[in-house]
Amino acid sequence: MAERFAIAPQVVDPIETHINYTIDGLIGLLNVRRAQLLRQVHNMREDEKAAEIARQEMTTQLTEAQAYLQGHLKENPLQFMQERITKEMEDKLRELRINNPVESVLKWQCDTCELETCISRLGDIMQEPVSVPKYSTFQTSTIATGKKGSGPGQLIDPRGVAIHEATNQIFVANYFNNRIEIFSDTGEYLNQLGVGQLNRPWGIAIHGENVYVSCWGDSTINQFTLTDMNLVRKIGGWGSNNGQFKLPYQLTTDPIGHVFIADRGNNRISIHDTDLNHLHNITHQSMTQPVDVKVSRDRVYVLCSNNNPCMHVLTLEGDKLHSLITCGLGMDVLRPFFFCLDPLNKFVISDVDTHSIRVFSPEGNLLHKIGTEGHQQGMLYNPQGIAITPNGRLVSVSHNENYGLQIIY
Repeated sequence: MAERFAIAPQVVDPIETHINYTIDGLIGLLNVRRAQLLRQVHNMREDEKAAEIARQEMTTQLTEAQAYLQGHLKENPLQFMQERITKEMEDKLRELRINNPVESVLKWQCDTCELETCISRLGDIMQEPVSVPKYSTFQTSTIATGKKGSGPGQLIDPRGVAIHEATNQIFVANYFNNRIEIFSDTGEYLNQLGVGQLNRPWGIAIHGENVYVSCWGDSTINQFTLTDMNLVRKIGGWGSNNGQFKLPYQLTTDPIGHVFIADRGNNRISIHDTDLNHLHNITHQSMTQPVDVKVSRDRVYVLCSNNNPCMHVLTLEGDKLHSLITCGLGMDVLRPFFFCLDPLNKFVISDVDTHSIRVFSPEGNLLHKIGTEGHQQGMLYNPQGIAITPNGRLVSVSHNENYGLQIIY
């Protein structure tokens, strides 16, 4: 009975086996090919993303390069910078073309035609080059004038200095004589301003025919006009409201005539229009006891002289960008009250306590030290106001017993 119900052995068809084996092989090959195609598609998408990122980066760099060049052309179109700017822009274009081969020549022409036009315009700039002071030679040639006294052209504790760009004339705030002294750029006494109208003048700034003077004695800002040498406007008084001041220090003007005032007692920069109408204030929690201010392009540089004196860099809207630690023990600058910018945007700072002038790079690195303590020609004692004339002479005033004003070139 057992043998009657036994299962018959299964017969394997060799043709079916071969077909199944072939199908399985084809499916395996298709899966491999499918994986290869998916990988290729993935790589192509990644390449497309990388190309798009590279294109965006290239466009951004071109825009920045164009803005950089146009800024130089607009704000500092000096002939002596022509070759350097041209080379920098051409190197930038060459680098971008090499690193971004996915762009067509037509696209490059569209993106760079305006920039290359700006570069070509450099060859059309025909202004007289502005002298850049050679700080290493400042000790060798000095004009000393402004001896101590109350007579015309004499100084007692001079403070701020300003230069009339059209004439190179030097205006000095004669603190204890309560007036402004005017000298030529070779040291000759020319005239006085504000006699009997100023109370302890400290800072001074010039824009066109307007002269602005800050006074400690009554915490005011005074506006004179050079057309008739008269006082046309006085604002201020002790207080914290807009238009009031607490011991205003140095002041400056921007290219359109706005007046920036270092209001030390109120920890702010007070900004006014040409007629001294208040516009707004610049304040920042880290900006305390500002003593001097300068404006260059879209930047405001504020020197603060407190326990940790330093230079703050802000936007015109008052946003702080960074601080340049140009002072303190590491730089041996202890009590600075005045600074100026040279044509290459170096900082030139006078320091009362070390009886010297220091030159720093735009990044805040110490480059040069000028001056030794003393009362003879070429020496400094408690240096105060400092400025650079358009023809490249460094002007400094100090409490030197023999000479209050020194013109170094």
